[in-house]
Amino acid sequence: MAQQRRISLGLKQEDLAEMAGISAKTIYLLERGRGNAAFDTLEKIFNVLGLVILVQVKSVEG
Repeated sequence: MAQQRRISLGLKQEDLAEMAGISAKTIYLLERGRGNAAFDTLEKIFNVLGLVILVQVKSVEG
C-alpha cells in the first residue's frame, strides 16, 4: 500500500526517505518485505504519504 501511494504521489524512494528523515535503504527494504522497522519509522513514512496507521488491541483468550 505504501509503495503504491508513494508512486501515485510521484515520489522516488530517495524523495520519501529524505522527507521522512530516514535512509533510502530502509524504504527499499520495507517495500520488498525485507525490512524490520520500528513503529516510529513507519509513522514517519506514513505521515509523509498522508496515511494513518490504526492499531487494534485485542485480548487473547488462552
